[in-house]
Amino acid sequence: MSLPAPLAGLLAAVFLAAAALCTVSLWRRRARHEGPVAAAEANHVVMALGMAAMVLPATATALPPLAGAVLFGVIGVAWTVRLVALRARGRALGSPIGGDRCAAHPTHLLLSNAAMVVMYAVMLPSGGTAGHAGHAGHGAASPLALSAVGVALALYLLVHAGATVAVLVRASAPVAVTVGGGGGPGPVGRFVDAPAVQLGCQAVTGAGMALMLLVH
Repeated sequence: MSLPAPLAGLLAAVFLAAAALCTVSLWRRRARHEGPVAAAEANHVVMALGMAAMVLPATATALPPLAGAVLFGVIGVAWTVRLVALRARGRALGSPIGGDRCAAHPTHLLLSNAAMVVMYAVMLPSGGTAGHAGHAGHGAASPLALSAVGVALALYLLVHAGATVAVLVRASAPVAVTVGGGGGPGPVGRFVDAPAVQLGCQAVTGAGMALMLLVH
């Protein structure tokens, strides 16, 4: 199934905006970030850039599918290890919904990276025939198991996006954001820290990732 060019361009713009937002947030809060939170934001930047490239036919193979699947597979394993370690120590993880925009919840990051692995895996050549590059050109049938995993991950992302929007709508107080560096936030800082931007970006990028999984 192919994506219309306007929709592909819109998704690419959304993902690039998300990458820029995470990058600015990571830079502004660098002095206060703990390692896992900074890693989570950096992970969101890489995922957003990967999806922006993948959704456009001209850049779909900028990162070879095998390299993309391995990269996000390794990142997903790292979050799995962290999740297991936190569980073993009895650490409370809190809710994966409604936190800071680049939330460091390992379960959500694990599933998001798994979604990236599925998207790149679908792009791999099958049966000795070169695969179609990019989501705009997927025509070969993917294995049933891979498709089932993709649909399950898409449903999770859609539920997460909907729940995030619900949290934002119900919020009665602004989300507190700790900012690193000196001085008060300027216009850019206030925009980046706004709850509507933080949570809205989470919801939109999650829904965009789900759409890409469903049309592969």
